[in-house]
Amino acid sequence: MYQALYRKYRPKNFNNVIGQDVIVRTLKNAIINEKISHAYLFTGPRGTGKTSVAKIFAKIINCKHIVDGNCCDECECCQQFNSQQNIDIIEIDAASNNGVDEIRELKNKLNLVPSFSKYKVYIIDEVHMLSTSAFNALLKTLEEPPAHVIFILATTDPHKVLPTILSRCQRFDFKKVSDGKIFERIKYIADCEQIEISDNAIKEIARLANGGLRDALSILDQVVAYAENDISEDDVHEVNGTITQEKLKILIEKLSNDDLGNIFSIINEYDESGRNFLKLTEELVLFYKNIMLTKKVPNYFSDNSVYSEFIDLYDENVLIDILNELNVTINSIKNTNNSRLVFELAIIKIINIKNRNKMVSSEIAKNMAVENNNILLNNSSSNNVEKNIPIIDDNKIKKLEQLTKIRINNTLARFNKKILIDFKTKLQSLNSKILDPDCADKVSMILDGELKAASDEYLVFVFKTDNITKNFNLKLPIIENFLNSEFKINYKVIGVSQDNWEFIKKDFNSKTKVYNYVVENINLDDVFIQSNVKNNETSIDSMFKNIVEYN
Repeated sequence: MYQALYRKYRPKNFNNVIGQDVIVRTLKNAIINEKISHAYLFTGPRGTGKTSVAKIFAKIINCKHIVDGNCCDECECCQQFNSQQNIDIIEIDAASNNGVDEIRELKNKLNLVPSFSKYKVYIIDEVHMLSTSAFNALLKTLEEPPAHVIFILATTDPHKVLPTILSRCQRFDFKKVSDGKIFERIKYIADCEQIEISDNAIKEIARLANGGLRDALSILDQVVAYAENDISEDDVHEVNGTITQEKLKILIEKLSNDDLGNIFSIINEYDESGRNFLKLTEELVLFYKNIMLTKKVPNYFSDNSVYSEFIDLYDENVLIDILNELNVTINSIKNTNNSRLVFELAIIKIINIKNRNKMVSSEIAKNMAVENNNILLNNSSSNNVEKNIPIIDDNKIKKLEQLTKIRINNTLARFNKKILIDFKTKLQSLNSKILDPDCADKVSMILDGELKAASDEYLVFVFKTDNITKNFNLKLPIIENFLNSEFKINYKVIGVSQDNWEFIKKDFNSKTKVYNYVVENINLDDVFIQSNVKNNETSIDSMFKNIVEYN
C-alpha cells in the first residue's frame, strides 16, 4: 500500500528533525547528562514535529546503546520501536479519549513495570482536548509518577491546558519551520522519489505550508498525484485552490482602481475553477500585510518591487482597516456555506474603506486651503467683513463632543436588551443590499460596526478602529435617514471605537456610573457643515481631533 510522504520521511532520530535545533539540542543534552524529567509539554503549530520528537525522545531514552544523545538503531528496543511493536511507548489521542474514565484507567496501569524497556512513556496528543475532570484526575499522577513512567504531552493550544498541569511539565515551544528549510527538505525528498518539480513550485509549496512541514509534504503528495511529473507553480495552485502571486497582483490592481466589473468577473472565474475563497482571503491578508511592511520598512524584503507599486495608493490607516476587515472575513467564511458571497462583500468593503479615506484626505486638504485663504483675506483686509467660508470652529467641535456623550448616556439610561436583539436581526437584512450601488456605501458603513447598545430612541455602534468610527460619525444625518427609510423607525445613532467602548461597558456593568436621561438639544445641522453633508463630505479630522475620550 502507498505510504504518504510525510509518514515515509518522518524523522527516525534527532539528526533528521528539521527546524527545531534548540529543542533537539536541549533534549540531547538532557539525555547525555541523565537529567530526564518525568513530564514534558510540547507545544506549537501543527506539522512542526511535536509528535515526531516525542516518539524519537521515547525511543532514545529506552535505547541500550545511546551514542552522543542519539539512538543506535540496532538494539532490541530500537528494533521494536522501528517495527512499531514497542508496547512500552503508549500513544493516546486525547481528542477521542478525553474523559475522566480513560485517565483513571491509565492511572491503574501506571504501576505496571515496562516489559523490556527502561521507561514506560505515555505520549498524550492534543492534550488540550481533555475535560476538566480528566485534567484533575491526571494532576497528582503527573506530579509524582512512578520512577519508570514519563509523560509527554503535545498540544497546539497550550492556553487551553490547566495552569496546574503546565506548572508540572518542562515546556518546549516548537516554532514554525522556515520556508528555506522546507524548500531544502522537499528538494531532498523530490530527488529521492525522482519527482520532477520546478524550484518555483517548491517555493510556492513552502510558502503555502505556512511553517508546517507536514502540510508541505501533503501538498507535494497531492500535486504529484495531479501532475505526476514536470510539476509547475500553476499545478501547485490548481491543487491547493489558490492563485499565483501574479494573478493576486492583478486582483489587487483591480481593487486599487475600483474596477468592480472586472473584479466580479475574476471572482466568477475563481468560483468556476474551484478556488478556495478562505485561502484567497488569507493570501490577500498576506499581500496587504507585505504592502504595509514595505511602506514602513522599505528594505524589509530583498525584492519588494511587487509591493512597492502599491505603497503610494494606500494610507497606513486604510491598510490597517483593510487587514481588520479581511480577518473578520476569514472567520465569517469559516462559519458559512456561501464563502463566495462573504468574499464579495469583503471586496466591496475594501473599496469603500479606501474611498472613504480618499474623501477624508481630500476634505482635509480642502479645509487647509480654505483656512490658509481665510488667513490671507484677514491679513489683506482691515475691516471685519463677513466671508462665507465654511470653517469648522471650536464651537462645532464642542457640540459634537457633547452630542457623542449625550447619545451614549441616553442609550444606556434606557438600555433595552430586547430592542437590541430585535434590531440586530433587522440589520442582517442589509446584507442583501451590499451590492446595490445606490446604498452600498451606507450599508457598508453600518455593517462595519457591531450594534452593542439600543434603547427606544438610540443605537450605539462599536467599530474596531478610531478611523472607521470617525468615518461613521461623519455621516450621522445620512445614516439616520437611511435607517429611517429602511425600517420606518426614527433612531438617533452614534459610533464608538472598541477601546472607548471597553471603558463605557466596564462602568455600565459595574454600576459605578449613573446614567440619567437628558434632553438632546443639539441639532445635527449645528454640528455638521450643511453644504458638505449634502455632498456626503465633511472635515472629520478637524471635527474629531479635540474630542475627549468618553470614559
